[in-house]
Amino acid sequence: MSLESVIHNLVSSLGGIDISLEDKPYILGDDGLACLKDLKRWLQHYDHKYNSWDVKRILADTNFVEGDLCPILAMWNPLDGEDKIKWRISLACVELLVELTWPLEMNELNANKKSFEQLPHLRLAQSFYKKSLLNYSKANLLFNAISVSFASMSIPRSERSERDEGIIRLVLYFIRNIAMIDEETTRNETILAFKRENIFDLIISVAGGIGDEFISQDVIILEIIFYLVRGISPEKLFLSDKVQSLRPLDDLSNLLKVETDNKKKGLKTTRHNRFGTLISLITPNNRRITVGSQGAILKGAENSFGKIDSAKKWKMRKSKISTMDDVDKPVFIMHDATIIISAFINEFLGLSFNPLFSSILRCLEREETRISQENHIHFLYCIGYFIHALRLRLYSKNLNDSSKYEDYGLIASMLQQRALIMIYKLMRESFDLKIWKELHSAMECFKQILLIINCMTTSSQEYQEIADNMQNNIYYEEHNLDLIISVIKLYKTQSFGFLNISTELVHNLLKMLEKYSKTKDYMYIRVRQRQNKKKSAHIFNQAETLGSDNDNSHSESKSGYKERSFEFSRFEKKFVNDHCIDTFRTFLEYYRELTPEQIKRVISFFYRIFVKQKAEIYMFRLDICELFNRMLNDDIYFSRSHPTRVEMEKFIKFYMKRLISVTSKSPSLYVELLFHKMHDTVYYLQHGCDEVAIAKPIKLSAEFEVKPGMDFEQQISVVVAVLLDENKSDELDWLKIKLSDAISQRKAWELEKKSRKSLEDSSQMDLLSLPPRYVVIFETEQQRKKCFKNGKFRLLISLCGFLEEKEVDDIMPSLIIPSEVSSSILSYNLELVKKYTDNPVIFDDGKTAIDFIRRKYKPRNHYDTFSQEDEIIDTDDFDSIRSMSSAKISKKRHRKLSNDVELKILAERKKLERMKIIKSLKYVIDSDNTDNDAAFFASEEILRKKSKLMASNSHEKSRNIKKVLKSLDFENEINNNELNLLERDHSSEIDNLTDLEKGISTNNDKLFIDDYFSSNSNSSDFQNNKGISILSNTNSKKKNNKAKGRRIFIESSSE
Repeated sequence: MSLESVIHNLVSSLGGIDISLEDKPYILGDDGLACLKDLKRWLQHYDHKYNSWDVKRILADTNFVEGDLCPILAMWNPLDGEDKIKWRISLACVELLVELTWPLEMNELNANKKSFEQLPHLRLAQSFYKKSLLNYSKANLLFNAISVSFASMSIPRSERSERDEGIIRLVLYFIRNIAMIDEETTRNETILAFKRENIFDLIISVAGGIGDEFISQDVIILEIIFYLVRGISPEKLFLSDKVQSLRPLDDLSNLLKVETDNKKKGLKTTRHNRFGTLISLITPNNRRITVGSQGAILKGAENSFGKIDSAKKWKMRKSKISTMDDVDKPVFIMHDATIIISAFINEFLGLSFNPLFSSILRCLEREETRISQENHIHFLYCIGYFIHALRLRLYSKNLNDSSKYEDYGLIASMLQQRALIMIYKLMRESFDLKIWKELHSAMECFKQILLIINCMTTSSQEYQEIADNMQNNIYYEEHNLDLIISVIKLYKTQSFGFLNISTELVHNLLKMLEKYSKTKDYMYIRVRQRQNKKKSAHIFNQAETLGSDNDNSHSESKSGYKERSFEFSRFEKKFVNDHCIDTFRTFLEYYRELTPEQIKRVISFFYRIFVKQKAEIYMFRLDICELFNRMLNDDIYFSRSHPTRVEMEKFIKFYMKRLISVTSKSPSLYVELLFHKMHDTVYYLQHGCDEVAIAKPIKLSAEFEVKPGMDFEQQISVVVAVLLDENKSDELDWLKIKLSDAISQRKAWELEKKSRKSLEDSSQMDLLSLPPRYVVIFETEQQRKKCFKNGKFRLLISLCGFLEEKEVDDIMPSLIIPSEVSSSILSYNLELVKKYTDNPVIFDDGKTAIDFIRRKYKPRNHYDTFSQEDEIIDTDDFDSIRSMSSAKISKKRHRKLSNDVELKILAERKKLERMKIIKSLKYVIDSDNTDNDAAFFASEEILRKKSKLMASNSHEKSRNIKKVLKSLDFENEINNNELNLLERDHSSEIDNLTDLEKGISTNNDKLFIDDYFSSNSNSSDFQNNKGISILSNTNSKKKNNKAKGRRIFIESSSE
């Protein structure tokens, strides 16, 4: 037996009409319930198993729904709750109706020739099913269908069984299917039927109980609402007739256009010439045209040519833009349906909006599987629709009532931060996946949120604060704002609705953001930092190696975000590009169909680009000029009575005035009118010269240091090993070259000095006491960056004797070798670098070179603990400079004193401070005693003699040092310049002494010491760090002399 015969037998056994009776009632068979269950099994098992629609096609041919299911469902009285058999039969009918009205979709499983042939037939059958259910005259079939679930709904949620939940979902699916079938053409009948049979009350009741009595029904309710309100304009629902009458009469304009087209059609020639005249005309260019009219004889040939021209129809080039993919294609309903749906929306906003959308928002946050991709569109569209409806309702009520009517709490669930985050997430996902319908709905939703926030800014103080907080959250994330720019730039061939909403969103966003930024003195946004993956991984490894001191820097680099001040002009400048201009120009191409508000939107954007941003070069294009010319010459669709004609003419005049002015200065711009402008050539086209590149100050890398406990050679070996581990051999080769050049320069100067020494006297030798400093010349900018962007390489450069020098106005520092560093020291440094480059050092215990390097501690800002004493320090005193330097040292980070030397220094410093205070007190006492002037002048004479004695002692000590150095044969290593410098330092004031100490840093001292021992000691002694530092001894002697002189001075003053 074939499948068709089986289905026909079941339908025949189900029952039929008794034609013997007058009213011809439907008589159910004895096994009617069993037949309904069998049909359900065939639908579920056969069609689902073989992915076909064969059973549905057979049932459609048998007129099963209109002839059997509708009469059977009408037989049940919902008020008779005790008749369980009829209830079960009605439930079986609803189950079959859900299967037969389920949306038909083609997928990979049923995509075959047979399914494609059955699809249009089944869709036509579903249209008949819906018409039969809505217009059944003998009973309210929809109410009977939903009454099946009343018993299950009356049970508390905690006591319901799975079967009860299934019955509730079954009824809601039935309503969803009815609303979904031919929802554009039958929307009016659907709304009237739902109102007549109390379907709207059921929707509001279930939606209001979401979260308490109903859990899994939220998505179905959302789909029902979506198919009920989609495409219905909220303006026609909530704006009064008076307000709507002020809008352009689009319908009348369309009728006039149709009438004009019909007149043109009437001017066409007929197919025959039996009732007219057929005349052959010759045009001025010798072309022959046949005219079927007597006007050529009576009125001349020119009239015939005019008649032909009037009959011509302008065929506009078909655009790639279509409206098939629009989410909100307009749907027109009657006045009665408008009143019903507006009342439903008002009641839904008051009772059910927050519970329903809060539940769906939680499902989206949990990423539940029952939320499909299509439900994202429903969610976003319904939010935007109801917010738009609320905004129009508030506007209408405020017009009728002078008192402000505010009920923004009705949509409070979608004005929270978590809702905005979800909307951003869905918008970004749809943009990345190129799901244009979802992105369209997301932009509409976001636009309505912006507009409702704008309304809140003019409400009470409480709502103004809420609106300010929401705007701050919206504008805080820069990548959310950049997403809007990316959308408008990406537009190519999407639907016209997508084009409309994208341009409207940009218009409202710019207007609100500009207004908000003007009300704030300062405004900050969070931007995402661009990080190199290799660099971030290196920072992570380095943070683990260097210890816990870098935890903060590691967390900052890991986050990848930073805050910066917001400038609206800077954000507005991001729209200055050809892609955004192309999008708005394409939108203006449809000026015949656009409303005045839409045309003003384009003018506003062009004004921002052309005037505010002064990027007029981008708009000097031939296609824009042609569009402006076409609009001005269009007296039908853009006549002088058009509301935006005056504004458009003003902008076009200003545009052409600037175009003529610029092209007169730069005639080459005529060629550029044909093309889009490249970013690199815009400045040249606008100013006639290339833009001067402003060098930005380079950001130096972090400073590193070798861990204490290593001598100079070991420090060099460790840093070289680190650079070799990082594959920085090119930097090491560059350093060797620069050291070799510096050595050659210093040796040449030393030879020149030595030769002049024998020819010139000592007075002329003072001019050549110091060699010129060596300035490093960078061949490329890349070499400069390598020196200052790599912290380890900077450390090696500083160890080799280089110093970084930067003036106040310099953009980036320069590298120099000070004059005090001799060629022998540089040669020794070069030998060490070469040695450990060729033979890298190997560490024990599995350690690497990076383990011996750490980041340099930065000084903290502390108050100067000696600031009070500094005010009473005598600046002419010899030791006052020492106390001031100790005051600067106190500003550094306090660390635990690790050895006895630091303790001794601190004790001496405190002792000196106490003695300064005593000295100042004695001076005050002496100065107050004005009677004993003779004693005062006598004491002053003693002070002068003591000072001369100290100076003579210092000269004698410097001469002794010079003799000792000559006896040790150091003249080859320490030149006369350095010895003369020592003599001047010992004989001068302490200011010169401190300058000398600053000129020779700790590392350079070490260089001098190592060089001395390398030239005068055995290599083994140098390796073992044996020897005595002469410079350190001389410094200690100078300290003793200073302390001794200080004691003499105080004793004399006390006397």
